[in-house]
Amino acid sequence: MIDTELEEFAAFAGLLADTSRAELRASLGEPVRADPKGDGSPVTAVDRAVEARLREMIAARYPDHGMVGEEHGAAAPDREWVWVLDPIDGTLPFLAGLPVFGTLIALLRGGAPLVGVIDMPATEQRWLGCRGRPSTMNGTPIRTRACPELSTALMSTSNPDFYGAADRPALERLKAATRWTVYGGSCLAYAQLAAGRIDLGMDVALDPYDYLALVPVIEGAGGVITDWRGAPLTLGSGDRVLAAGDPARHAEALEILAGD
Repeated sequence: MIDTELEEFAAFAGLLADTSRAELRASLGEPVRADPKGDGSPVTAVDRAVEARLREMIAARYPDHGMVGEEHGAAAPDREWVWVLDPIDGTLPFLAGLPVFGTLIALLRGGAPLVGVIDMPATEQRWLGCRGRPSTMNGTPIRTRACPELSTALMSTSNPDFYGAADRPALERLKAATRWTVYGGSCLAYAQLAAGRIDLGMDVALDPYDYLALVPVIEGAGGVITDWRGAPLTLGSGDRVLAAGDPARHAEALEILAGD
């Protein structure tokens, strides 16, 4: 891939994020109704409308690309180029009026994330990651921070209520091995990990549209994000992710997650 092609894709991802931000900010001033989906998670008309608009834009610009989205499913997900969309990551915070919800946009080539955008409409922050390039926040390069020992780490997880009986022991082991835990950050927590504010992030009950956009952002800032076995994240990955700003701490955390 030539640099101009990557720049074109990154610019278009930014245009998608601009569109999503404008629609989400327009809905911030009034309560939004939510309906439960089949799995019990909430969805709003705003989710559906934003994703539909982004898919229209992609189809018009790149008709040979596939798409996978949280609200409108998959269209040609086996193509070489696939866009992965989560119009509102953190729907519960969105409903509550808490500014930690965001839009996630990823472009995959051959199943691997190449471009990732984390856009926070309420705070007007945008993280951009492109494979082989430094990640940025609002255009300024960012780096993860070194963490000398896991025992000094600040870790994050979205919601302890998401952990079932099988996963709860792993959460407790990693909490015991680190110093502090922060909850409820949604995609913003992973963006702040890339920016050097958080050391470790773990989650369960996720889908590919929840985490594939995070990969280029975190990796381009010097961090690591995988599943709980240390395997790269793709469309076929499961529902568990582990991220760290310091690769050495990621390796240690994997060992703890693999414990009995």
